[in-house]
Amino acid sequence: MEPISHPPAELARARALVDQILRTGIMLAELVADLADSMPPDAFPGEHPAEVLVGMIAGSTVPVTEAAGAAAVERAIALLGAVGDRTLADLREAVDLSRRAA
Repeated sequence: MEPISHPPAELARARALVDQILRTGIMLAELVADLADSMPPDAFPGEHPAEVLVGMIAGSTVPVTEAAGAAAVERAIALLGAVGDRTLADLREAVDLSRRAA
């Protein structure tokens, strides 16, 4: 597999995006896990604590999404989905190529 050359500015922008995705994702996942683990079992009767916490995070996010506007939020959702899809496809291809080379 030939390495792909990218313009330095585009690579830096992509790296900043990936760094932010990872930092935010890890922080939110750890926050939900820590809070869910520290809650009493009956904190939200009949509901899964992690689901309640995710709902709370969504509520905390509403002012940000409102400020950004619906179109920007929809583009951000699509961008994050595309980042995941492209990453999976590229890594699967790399694994396939390495198996063929072996």
